[in-house]
Amino acid sequence: MFLGLFNRGLVRQVVVSTISQLSVFVSGAAYCWFEPLTLRLKEDPNFMMTTEGVSWLIALVEFGAVLSPILAGYLSDWYGRKAVVLSVGPICVVGWVMAVIWKNIWVLGIMRILHGVAVGIGFTVAPIYTAEIADPKLRGALSGTFQIALYTGALYVFCTGPYLNYDNFIYTSLPVPIVFTIIFSFCPETPYYFLMGGKEEKAKEVLMYFRDSTDVDEEIAQMKAAVEEETSDSSSWRTLFFDRGERKAFIIVNIVCIAKFMTGMPVIANYAVETFSMASSFLPPEEMSIVLMGMLAGIAVLAAFLSDWFGRKPLLLVSCFGCLFAHLLTGLYFYIHEKTSYEAQPWMMYLGIVLYCFFSDIGLGPLLQTLLGEMFGANTRGLAGGITEGLGGVWSFIALKAYSPVNETFGVYLNFWFYSGVSFVSGVILWIMLYETAGKTIGEKKKIDKSPS
Repeated sequence: MFLGLFNRGLVRQVVVSTISQLSVFVSGAAYCWFEPLTLRLKEDPNFMMTTEGVSWLIALVEFGAVLSPILAGYLSDWYGRKAVVLSVGPICVVGWVMAVIWKNIWVLGIMRILHGVAVGIGFTVAPIYTAEIADPKLRGALSGTFQIALYTGALYVFCTGPYLNYDNFIYTSLPVPIVFTIIFSFCPETPYYFLMGGKEEKAKEVLMYFRDSTDVDEEIAQMKAAVEEETSDSSSWRTLFFDRGERKAFIIVNIVCIAKFMTGMPVIANYAVETFSMASSFLPPEEMSIVLMGMLAGIAVLAAFLSDWFGRKPLLLVSCFGCLFAHLLTGLYFYIHEKTSYEAQPWMMYLGIVLYCFFSDIGLGPLLQTLLGEMFGANTRGLAGGITEGLGGVWSFIALKAYSPVNETFGVYLNFWFYSGVSFVSGVILWIMLYETAGKTIGEKKKIDKSPS
């Protein structure tokens, strides 16, 4: 058993997948980079930002994330998964360099849009890259590293931002995208992409590298047959929306997408300090936000292995209904705090947020990318991922922009009870529609998703 763990092919898959997920680390850092600065920039004479301005700069990252995924999906089919993932590093570097040279709110807005473009690319194509190099039995664990990379990237800026000035904060953010770009440039392309271009020998060479075996003819034949079937219709748009199996898969992943972003994780990540300032604690809000992100990263490590042990469907159902309970509890704390004369107990808010982080992190968080990588055919995978991640940017933008107005008009509690409602409805739909894909090749899943619901 332990010798199998040190099989060179598996080690190569883990190492290369981890390197590719550095693009997600960079994206996570870029996504949350503004949060540690929000209070200070309101007082900085270069910016003098209002609460509304802060709200827009937080949400602007989603504008770029809406625009880039569909284009990234197309480009990954034309120029390769590797080349598109590789672009995340330079885009983030350009954004941070602009922000350190020209210090004004307009440049910050451009930087946030650029970083949103990088986020959309990383979130769309990195999971495809991982899914296409991974052994089916290892795919869930490797895809789960997406969530680890995302939260450790956010943790990195949460740990450095509060303690550094504006310029130094940017300087500490620059090395990671540069290192990622250099290292990932030496990694191979995926065998699926080579087969899509008719380059069977190159696909075979790559697969032999990742399987550490010359006996890959059977797997190549399965991949080739799957690619030929999946690309037999030249119109990826027509296939995605008129092929029964592809359409069903698209509906399922978009229910998961709505649940992931509309149950509050973008708000928790970007308004962590503000949220923690609403209850007493033994730590300052800035340090509580570090604890939160550290906890999310820690749970993500465990969650990376759970989907292959228990399956995608059970974890998503537990995740949805667990988030329902967690948000009911957090909303109850804020309702008592805001709408009654009773004293609300802070443990209710903290327990609710901790439970939400746990249940979200074992299912809704990591499994969207896993499903995007394994539920679609070769000619629709990039397009489906692009549309889904673009819509994810829309849902996230709505959640971020609605948070403050709802707080001021009705109260914080209504946000969290809305999140619980989304969790419940999503859980019911997934219980009815979702089928299991764990441990199956990307070609084998085609036989499942065409079966009657």
